[in-house]
Amino acid sequence: MRKQSEKFQNKKYMMHKYWGKKPGKELREIVLKYSNEQDLLLDPFAGYGGFSSEAVLANRNIISNDLNPMSNFINARLLSTDVDFDIIDSFMHTIKAETQTIRDYWYSFDKDGTQYEILTTLRRKNGEVVKHKILGEEKRKSKEIVLSPTEVSEFREKENDFVIKDWFPMNELIPNSRISAKKNMTVSDLFDTRSLSSHARLFKVINSFPDCEEKNLLLFAFTSNLANASRLVPPIKSRGDMAQGAWMTGFYIGETYLENNVFHYFENRVAKIVAGKKEYLNQYYDLFQKGNYIISNQDAKNLSIADKHVDLVFTDFPYGDAVPYFEQSIIWNSWLKFNVDYENEIVISDSKIRNKGSIDFNNGISKSISEIHRVLKDDGFFIFTYHSLSGFEWASITNALLQTGFEIIDCKLLEQKTFTPRQLNRKKTIKGDLLIVSKKNTAYKQVREFPDTISEEEFVKKLFVETINNGFYETNEIIVEFLKRFFKERVVIRNLNIISLLQDIAIFDGKGWIIKNENI
Repeated sequence: MRKQSEKFQNKKYMMHKYWGKKPGKELREIVLKYSNEQDLLLDPFAGYGGFSSEAVLANRNIISNDLNPMSNFINARLLSTDVDFDIIDSFMHTIKAETQTIRDYWYSFDKDGTQYEILTTLRRKNGEVVKHKILGEEKRKSKEIVLSPTEVSEFREKENDFVIKDWFPMNELIPNSRISAKKNMTVSDLFDTRSLSSHARLFKVINSFPDCEEKNLLLFAFTSNLANASRLVPPIKSRGDMAQGAWMTGFYIGETYLENNVFHYFENRVAKIVAGKKEYLNQYYDLFQKGNYIISNQDAKNLSIADKHVDLVFTDFPYGDAVPYFEQSIIWNSWLKFNVDYENEIVISDSKIRNKGSIDFNNGISKSISEIHRVLKDDGFFIFTYHSLSGFEWASITNALLQTGFEIIDCKLLEQKTFTPRQLNRKKTIKGDLLIVSKKNTAYKQVREFPDTISEEEFVKKLFVETINNGFYETNEIIVEFLKRFFKERVVIRNLNIISLLQDIAIFDGKGWIIKNENI
């Protein structure tokens, strides 16, 4: 059974492009170690829903909550069990038949009298096409074709003259320079005419089906395909101008981008979702007992759950200013016509119209941790992850945890499925998420004040020196050990940049940290 479970993890977490997926194996270990069968578990910021699925498969009951309606939609698809794959096949045959005309119109390419299908197009920022990757006659090998000036001109006219008659969203993005969302920029601006019209037709056909889980799974695949067939896919230039990069965060459109064939990549997404669902269902129905779940769309600061009702809480806190989830989810929420509660999102946003700064984030985190403490049973475990040690975000979480009355038991690193751009691009930051294990202890509320003889900065530096002098070298191991020492002190700190203070006392040699001479 264990081998099957580990194999199963790979495909389940490939079903959608939502951010912040955690490794299923480690989530399952948390469920098994800190709860019992038929316990009630809660994830107040459920996101993709990985923890919820592991809880159900381990015969625990779970409240999977998120304020983002797109997260709720993903959770429902991930946890659904009433699926008929023959109906999906039938729907896909209908989709192929009813979209073949527009597919041929946009993606059929004639070269020397032979018809090819365009898989990917390299385009400049202004939309001008440069080259195509086409599917060869053998249907197995692709090749790249540089377009002639005449072909470039003909395609430009073809797009300029095309009128999209099917519905598509025109929602305006919330202006935010942090994620390249400009004023008056709409969701439709993220697509070229070809991809927008193809998505619109595909969406229309899917919505013609009767309401059922099979239709929802196709909409699930559709949303996962949106960014992949938009203007947001950058080439990895070091590997070639048509080597696919990945849409990570934000709405940045590079000097060149890769526009993928909407229908071809949609079929790939459906195949991955079907594979993931089959593995999930095989494991689900192989179990004699499994848990139940509730998917809720509540504000984590005000949960409608009774006091001391939950046995275990696990969550992955909002990433502060690293990922403004709701603003970026507009690419999915707008197509599915979901209403989004931006007001109650816990986030630090650079958008000037949102008034979501550090004070609001601190208040939101404090209230949500207070709610977690309220609904959790005495001596119950609260386990959470976060990735940023830049200052305010982790200080807000840590301070609220200590002041509310949680005893911190352990700290370790949790490797994640995908990394934020910050983690990928900075060698001196932690790779992965910090996993903090805490326990509700009603007799453990004392928070120690800093002594007058030392500043907070000097206190943190002292702990770093002690950590490195005890043989810790790499960033990850230093941070984990530092936090273990720090949490034992039970002190509340201000907005300190922990990584910056580490740099004050040590030098990064490319792989790890060495104490500066003046600190020896």
